[in-house]
Amino acid sequence: MSLRILLADDHPAITLAVRSQLRGQTGWEICADVRNSAELLQAARAFRPDIVVTDYHMPCGTASDGIRLLANLRRHHPALGVVVLTMITNPLVLRAILNAGAHGLLLKDSQLDELVTAIVRVERGLRFVGESAARVLDQSGAHYAPGRAGAIGLSVRESEVLRLYLSGNSVTAIAGQLCRSIKTISRQKNSAMRKLGVSNERELFDFAAHQGLVLPRRDAPLASAYGSPSEWL
Repeated sequence: MSLRILLADDHPAITLAVRSQLRGQTGWEICADVRNSAELLQAARAFRPDIVVTDYHMPCGTASDGIRLLANLRRHHPALGVVVLTMITNPLVLRAILNAGAHGLLLKDSQLDELVTAIVRVERGLRFVGESAARVLDQSGAHYAPGRAGAIGLSVRESEVLRLYLSGNSVTAIAGQLCRSIKTISRQKNSAMRKLGVSNERELFDFAAHQGLVLPRRDAPLASAYGSPSEWL
């Protein structure tokens, strides 16, 4: 019986390279390739693959992505082997990917034969971290303990701004609530993000979801939760 593999990546060149590498393996079948998280979830239901090789972030306005995508796969397809192939090099996000249930983790600078090794190990019920991903994790001393912002050097004001931002408030709204300038709030938010080791909004919210920090209200629209692009300064 063949090993059924589902590919998910929004970059066609990556999918083509991975497909070319994997289709030469005896007994392996690429059952489908998709370009966003919504298609991935649909294909997982339709094709029942044994392994999925997926990017971590794929654009799709109506479906979960990142940590939520991995959680969805683990919840609805517990027997599915999940290998994440990503260009993200933030060690906190890489740890979150593993803790969210990914069985394999590789960076996109990895050799394609390393992906073959990852799939072989995951098929056997083992976990695999690629060489470059392991190097990032090993070299990183970043750590965060929920509820102990002082341990990583967040000031009281930075903690306050981060809490309000993760609760779904925009930078403009926080400035109004705290009677500070938008520039000051933006600077404090960015300072907190640097200390947490996250480099953009998506990494911040993924990190918050994994660490159990305050998340946006369920009734808050996505745009207000993430703020407008002009506020991502």
